Amino acid sequence: MDLSFLALLLCPLMFIIMFFIMKGMHSNKSHSEHPTDTADLQKNMSKLMEQNEKLSKEIESMKRYR
Repeated sequence: MDLSFLALLLCPLMFIIMFFIMKGMHSNKSHSEHPTDTADLQKNMSKLMEQNEKLSKEIESMKRYR
């Protein structure tokens, strides 16, 4: 008994199921979250820039002592 036709039927069916799953994942996010996300990202970015500056200075001071 050849069951290869089941694979042909299963592929489009899985595609449709995955489409609705992915659509549901994206519809849960509201647009009002974006400004707070942006503000959080900007805060994190400024902290990272400060850390980067401190580490750069530390690296330079370590190079001078060699």
